[in-house]
Amino acid sequence: MNSVGKILVILNFLFALVVGALLIMVVGLHNQWKERYLKLQQEALILQAVDKSTADVSVSVVQDYKKGQLEQSRDRETFKDKEDAAKAKELYYLAELKERDSKLDGLQQLLAQAKKLNQRNADEIALLNTIIKEREVEIVRLSVDVKSYRAQAQNFESIARDKQARNENLLEQLREIGQRLAAKEAGVNPDRMVILNPNEPNPPAVKIEGKIQKVEGTLVEISLGTDHGLKENHTLDVVRLQPEAKWLGTIRIVDARHHTSIGRLVPSSNTAFRTQLREGDVVTSKIK
Repeated sequence: MNSVGKILVILNFLFALVVGALLIMVVGLHNQWKERYLKLQQEALILQAVDKSTADVSVSVVQDYKKGQLEQSRDRETFKDKEDAAKAKELYYLAELKERDSKLDGLQQLLAQAKKLNQRNADEIALLNTIIKEREVEIVRLSVDVKSYRAQAQNFESIARDKQARNENLLEQLREIGQRLAAKEAGVNPDRMVILNPNEPNPPAVKIEGKIQKVEGTLVEISLGTDHGLKENHTLDVVRLQPEAKWLGTIRIVDARHHTSIGRLVPSSNTAFRTQLREGDVVTSKIK
């Protein structure tokens, strides 16, 4: 065998080795591809199941989403209604707050005016208190002066009353002396003169006035006596000033003392006229 044949044999051997190796590789790749195909098929089945589950989940999610959107829409409407109501309440509260602020401003103005008025009243009261204190001092001074003047007036009045009583007594004495002189000239004893008519008025010659102090039947005690020019057998009219001025009758003096006298009620010719005298009734020699 020549060298060409050896070369061909070697080449055939190498070719056979290469073909064997390629066959081995092809078989190995075929197995690998088959396993890969089966794996891919399993993965495809898994993906189909996952896709189906995903589709179910997607449908559920879509339904939940739509339901959520519907609820969200309802919630939005409810929230909008609540928001509108809240805005309305806010506007109402703002208006009421504004009105209250306005009232508060008015009250503050009134309070300020009241404070000013109170301050002015306080100032006026202080001024009036000062004036009152000054007037009280003046009143006290005037009261002292009045008391002094009143004491002086009472003193002067007492002196004048005494003078008047003395003058009236002197006039009465002069009148009696004149009557006695006239009686003596006529030849009549004046000590034996009597009153022929006991009911005939016989008032004193002077104007005197007093009050009944005590009543016992038809006898009364009065606040007038000889010091006032009153004597026995003199008559006085009795009047009552309250509730209205009224003439009650006449009393005749039966006992004349210095400061008081006892008189008897002169019976009235009118039997229907019955007078009940009482303490405080006025007795006077003349009714004006």
